[in-house]
Amino acid sequence: MTNIAHVFQTFQEQYMISFFILLGTLMVLLAANAILGKRIKGLEELKMRDEKHAKARALPALRFIKRIAIPLLFLASLSLFLDSVSFGEGIQRIVQIVFAVIMTIIIVRSVNKALELSFSKYFEKEYANREHEKNLKPLLSFVKLLLWVIGFLILISNLGFNITTALAGLGVGGIAVAIAAQGILGDLFSYFVIFFDHPFALGDFIVFGDKSGVVERIGIKSSRIRVLSGEVLIISNSDLTSSRIHNYKQMQRRRVVSAISVPFHTSEEKLKRIPQLIKDILASIQVVEGVVCDRSHFQSIGASAFVFETIYYIPTSDYITFMDVQQEFNLRLVEGFRAEGIEFAYPTQRILPAEASTQMT
Repeated sequence: MTNIAHVFQTFQEQYMISFFILLGTLMVLLAANAILGKRIKGLEELKMRDEKHAKARALPALRFIKRIAIPLLFLASLSLFLDSVSFGEGIQRIVQIVFAVIMTIIIVRSVNKALELSFSKYFEKEYANREHEKNLKPLLSFVKLLLWVIGFLILISNLGFNITTALAGLGVGGIAVAIAAQGILGDLFSYFVIFFDHPFALGDFIVFGDKSGVVERIGIKSSRIRVLSGEVLIISNSDLTSSRIHNYKQMQRRRVVSAISVPFHTSEEKLKRIPQLIKDILASIQVVEGVVCDRSHFQSIGASAFVFETIYYIPTSDYITFMDVQQEFNLRLVEGFRAEGIEFAYPTQRILPAEASTQMT
């Protein structure tokens, strides 16, 4: 009891000013943290109503101050306080351990918050659809866990523990785990490929192998695709990235090749008018503006008909719009051919009697 009273008396005499400075700094930081929290909450609500509002642009800076700057300022003030005081050897050791733990927690937490803010800022610039933010959470969770493990190892190393043997054991164990879980690790790395390379994103319509559907979820190990028949296909990320993927959401326009056949008895005058007739029909499409006819030609003389090939572009990736254009084109084509007295060919086969065949020979 005498020693404790002596320590307390010495603390009162020598370190009271430093203690009150630390206490005052802590109170100021807590007040600033509370004010910033209310301000950030108000700006987040404002951003939800109007994403391009001028005041909402201050959110990243305010988040940085609240989540990173204030904790680091507290750590700096605590460090200055501890430098200005001294204790007995036993108490000094306890103080050093407590300070090392607090410092590790604050630094790792600040790094995690900085990483989270950086990813969020990158995400806001890279993507327009906020649903893609779901892809960010599993990756951030993994990186944060890794940083906490590294911070813990650095902490116990600074406290004087020898972690070389532990790291060697972790290395050997890590190799064994990696061999046993190479399929899971392959899916994890494939997730990183999907996230950073962007072959597809949530909401994209993709075709891979003999399957096609809309991407509903991208997880660390597997992705979920809502296929055309309605069910959800769960496929591992490694299988998905190793296959050839057709991403129709990123398509800017569709190229359509149309083959039209007319019978052999069609006159030459009508044959000459068909390409221009097709171009005029494409130019008058009303479903969507910007349908461009690349070319329309009398391509070949088939086995039972004359064949015309037309190539045109539809400026949309939407499949329904594409089919609407196809429908309007076909209806106008039928109408135009009937107005011109042109028939469509159908498969025919001409059989000659033996006498006619002998005469032709």
